[in-house]
This record gives sequence, structure tokens and C-alpha cells, in this order.
Amino acid sequence: MNTLSASGLCKSFGPVEALAGVDFELRSGEVHAIVGENGAGKSTLAKIFAGVYRADVGQIHANGRLTAFQRRQDAIAAGVGFLPQALSLVGALSLVENDLLGQKRLRADLTGAREKLAAAAQRTGISVPFDVPTARLSVVERQMGELLVALAQNARFLLLDEPTSMLGPREVDRLIRCVRDLAAGGVGVGLVTHRISEVLGSADRVSVLRGGRLIHTGQAGTLDAARIAHMMVGDRATTVHRAARRSGRERLMAAAVSFVHDGVPILQDVSLSVSGGEILAVAGVAGAAQPALSAILAGIREPTAGRVELDGNDITGAARRAAQLGLAYIPDERPTGIVPALTVGTNASLLRLSGRAFHDFGLRRVRAELRYGAQICERYGVRPPSPNMRAEGLSGGNQQKLLLGRELDREATAIVAHSPTQGLDLAATAAIHNALIEAAARGTAVIVISADLDELIAVADRIVVLSAGRIADALDLRIEPFDAARIGRAMAVGQLREREDYAA
Repeated sequence: MNTLSASGLCKSFGPVEALAGVDFELRSGEVHAIVGENGAGKSTLAKIFAGVYRADVGQIHANGRLTAFQRRQDAIAAGVGFLPQALSLVGALSLVENDLLGQKRLRADLTGAREKLAAAAQRTGISVPFDVPTARLSVVERQMGELLVALAQNARFLLLDEPTSMLGPREVDRLIRCVRDLAAGGVGVGLVTHRISEVLGSADRVSVLRGGRLIHTGQAGTLDAARIAHMMVGDRATTVHRAARRSGRERLMAAAVSFVHDGVPILQDVSLSVSGGEILAVAGVAGAAQPALSAILAGIREPTAGRVELDGNDITGAARRAAQLGLAYIPDERPTGIVPALTVGTNASLLRLSGRAFHDFGLRRVRAELRYGAQICERYGVRPPSPNMRAEGLSGGNQQKLLLGRELDREATAIVAHSPTQGLDLAATAAIHNALIEAAARGTAVIVISADLDELIAVADRIVVLSAGRIADALDLRIEPFDAARIGRAMAVGQLREREDYAA
């Protein structure tokens, strides 16, 4: 049996101890889930095995032989594939060209790379264009493409870091089936996830990390959801509390919005509105339409046609005006929402720097930024709670908490949140859902855009389905029951149309 194992791994980033003496083993033919809170060390462990990071202390063995990966290419050569949470494909290059980046050969073998990708596609049943720039593919297609590249590079061990955070229910099921099939074929799969349902539905073994330490390793079949959740988060609450609220006047409205990019229609005649005190959820398969809609609603992107209003004021393509009118925006990609090179305190204070509390005679009051950053860390569970450290030192989930805290910790007139809890653990997800619900209870108009139906059900008053760039269906959960099959059918129309677009 092939194994990839580690003993006594320690890794620190400045004062932050990400891993403290962790032992781990991944066997061929198994799915081994790695679970824990944000900042527990899951991604750090995966990145050490993948050659992205080097451990400060500890050893790695591949098939019983002591090894050390100095860089990513060393791990690829040793048969270790890696799908990072932030996808790493070069957008200007095709899948074939991205595959060649991981090879050590001096001469590029385009034909051989294409043949290996085709074999991986046949093995998994994944259909993705090989010869177009990956920037033109949807999020789902890029993620599947990254998986094909790893397999084409002869991965015998595959580490997946939160692979379902941007996928809808159908795509999640498809990926889990693919993971199980790969394990049945002898690949060892390490699945980093915060979704307990995925652990119980796919894993053979489970390792739980908390605070950089290994809490438990054992057979998945001996555990249930409650036990895993308790090991992950202890006794902290993971419950969403629905607050009684009443819809007020219409606050945020989009009228007949269309958007065309590079000659391709992304949004077509989309109209929606949300009132104060109401949460409108926009469901749909992850793709180009969702981020385009969220950016247009926030005034960051100007539509090809149509109009967006906030409290009767035109904010079409006017992000500064939208922010001044109190619109809070949570994008789906963290790098567009925070400045990694700035401190946690400065990132937390970005929307308040013009206030007198944060500047004095034109000079920044850095201590005020640090104090406020400490408050955001405390209120939204940012770990470590160090307002003077740079944001790039936080884990992906904690960067998300920082972004959410900055946007939600004010009296917003409207909130546009795109996949607000992607990559977050149970306690953080519940806290963010509760924050959105509480904002609506105060009279804020809230729009949540997500491919995660569980997230939408947890918070929504109404759901609309965005399919192939159009509003395909709508449900008012205050007067009719949630119908997952109905939502799924509406979403499936978009999947079919997208595949036709890629084929063309």
C-alpha cells in the first residue's frame, strides 16, 4: 500500500503557530477527510504535503522513504496533486499549457499533455475544453480543469482544499462521486473541508485539527455529525436564529439589467428588488452570471443595459455613491475585498478612515485603527486576534471573517453578499448568517447570492433562481414551502445552456 505521511509537523507564520506537532497519514485507495475550524491548520498541512510550504520541524515520508519537497514541482514529481482553495490556473493559458507548467522537461510536449488530459477526462467523466484560456471558463469548469491537470501529472495522492466551497448541490454530488471513484482506482485523496455532510458521505477516515493540533484520527463510520462538530468547535453555538421581521419599503432594485462581456451575453433582462427587513436569495450554478450580478448591484460594474437604484437613487456603475448611501458589499473573491499587504486593523478600518475618529489634521490615527481592528477580531472571531499583523498572514477563512466584519459592522442600508460563508467553519457560518438576519431585522435590505442551497435556506425570505443569465423561477418562503427539486430543475437549465456555450 502506498502512503504519504508526516510526523511531528510544526509550522509558524511569525507569532502564529499554524501546526504544532501534527502526525498524519494518507493511504492509497482511501478518502481521508481533514476537518477543523478556520485557522485550525488544515490548509497549512495540505500545502506542506504539496510543496507550497516547508515545515519548520517534522518529517514527511512518501511510501516509507524520507523526503523533503523544496517546491511545488518536487511534490508533483513525487505524485502529489493539489487543488488549492484559491484556484491556481493561469487564466491566459489553456489547460494544456497549464499542465506543461508543472513539468520539468525543457521541451514542451503539447501532444503528450493533451493526451494525458484526455485520459484523465475519460477516467473521471469530466468534460472541459482543453485549448481555450481558462479565464473564459466558469468557476466550476476551472475547478474541474485543475483536477484534470493534477491527474494528468500522474497524481497518486490528491489533496483537495475546500473543493466544494463554490459549487452547487449537483456539482458537489458529482465531485464526491468522482472522489470516491478515484479512491476506488487506488488514488489516496485528502479532503480538506468544513462540511460535515461531505465527510460522512465520502470519507473513510477523519482527522480533526483544532488550534494547529491533531485532536482525533479514526474511521468515519464510527462518528456522527454532532460528534465531529463538537470536536471541531467545542461548545460554541452553531445554530442560526431566525428573527421575526417585517418587510418595509423597497430599497435596492435592479431593472431590466443586461450585461455582455467579449460578445457573450452574461445577464439578460434581470429584474429584482428587495425591501428593508427582507433577505432575498439568488440561487444558481456558480459561473459568470453570479459575480457579474453582485458587482452590478454594488455599482462596481456598469451593465450593458438597465438600471440599479438604492433608496430611489441611481447607483448604476457608481460604486462610490453606493457606498456613501450605505451599501455594504461582500465579493466572492477575497483579494478584491481586502488588501493583503495592509494590517488587519487598517483593513478593518478602510471604510472609516475619513471619519474624525481615525484621522487628526490629515494624519492617520494608527492606534484607532488597531483598536477597531481588535474589536472586529473579537466580534467576528478572526484568529489570531492580532490587528497589527498583515492580513496576508491570516488563513483564507479568517480573511473572509475580516472582510465580513468590516462590511457588516455598520448601519448599512443594503447588503449585497456573494457566497459570504465560503470556506468558513460551522461556528463562523452560523455567526455570519445570524449577522445577516439581524441586519434585516434592523431594516436593512439584504441580497445573498450563492450556489449553496443550505446557506440560502438558512437565511432567505424569498429565493430567485438565476439560470443562464436569466431569472428562471422564484419562491416566497414566507407563503410556500421550499421545493429543492423545483430549484434544482431551474438551475439545471443553466448548466445545459452553459455547456452548449462552451462547446460552441
